[in-house]
Amino acid sequence: MRGRNGAVSSAGHVDPTALIRKRQRDRARLMAVLLGVFVILIFAISIVKIQLGHGG
Repeated sequence: MRGRNGAVSSAGHVDPTALIRKRQRDRARLMAVLLGVFVILIFAISIVKIQLGHGG
């Protein structure tokens, strides 16, 4: 039994809206993590290139 924002109501009924919102939140978190990893990767590559003297 979950509350108003949960996926399962008190009668065991699955709320499709809550399931959709949960999937959207999970997908948004995954995209945020992937974007963060991408930014860190680009930053690290830039630092290495600067240290090696390969600007541009």
